[in-house]
Amino acid sequence: MNPDQSTPVKIGRFKASKMIVMESLAVLKQDKELVLFPVISGISSLIALIIMGIVFFFAVMSGDIHAFDNVDKSKMDILSYVILFIYYLIMFFITNYFLAGMYVIINGRFNGQELSFSDGMRGAKANISKIFLWSLISSTVGVILRIIADKSKIVGKIVAVIFGAAWNILTYFSLPSLIIGQKSVKDSFKESASIIRKTWGEVIIINFGVGLFFGLITFLFVITVVIIAILVPIFEIVILLSILSVIYLVAMSIVSSTLSSIFKLALYQYALTGSVPQGFTPALITGAVKGKV
Repeated sequence: MNPDQSTPVKIGRFKASKMIVMESLAVLKQDKELVLFPVISGISSLIALIIMGIVFFFAVMSGDIHAFDNVDKSKMDILSYVILFIYYLIMFFITNYFLAGMYVIINGRFNGQELSFSDGMRGAKANISKIFLWSLISSTVGVILRIIADKSKIVGKIVAVIFGAAWNILTYFSLPSLIIGQKSVKDSFKESASIIRKTWGEVIIINFGVGLFFGLITFLFVITVVIIAILVPIFEIVILLSILSVIYLVAMSIVSSTLSSIFKLALYQYALTGSVPQGFTPALITGAVKGKV
């Protein structure tokens, strides 16, 4: 289907957000292993963070919590930026690696393939050099923005926020372009920026709407939990509700991020090929790309 031949149909913001959630959820139900990627990514990030903390404490601080008490501020600033860069690089790499695996499976589903978790991981491994390079660039940008923010209490922070938001928007489709489009890092940035020029308003609004959709559900859950805790102020019940709340919030975060990734790839495929992925309402996708949802 040629995108120019389709006539976008207006859909309300909230209705569009609900449709995105429902239709992306239908894809997730067909490939339930998709939730493993954010779960393992989160666990890996936590393990990496603990290891980094241990290495820093014993290798850099020599096991002395007061090791930097008398170190010159300029040297401390440099050290803090180096540590921040390493932190960003590791976290970005882990996140992007598992996102890449997820994109491989989602793309397979959109093209009628039944791919497994192992297939997704093999796809990510095949693109590991691109993933690392993109993570390296993202980390560098992150540290530069941090330096800008630190240079001025107010102006620097405003500039960093503006440039950070612009960077996130322009690179919104960069990882799908790297992994699915098989573009170089330079070309993936160009392709992402090109797609964003057609979709940026709707991408931002719709993704905000999806977040609002899950936020509303979470708010209702929290209110329910609080009411139960007030009506039944038993210690064991309160503890149980607290544990259930943590589990619920983590689960919602995993599902929400997975559904967002599914819809992002649906938008990317349509913008790239003009073909609406099976299971998605054509008016929703074409409207998003043409900015008329």
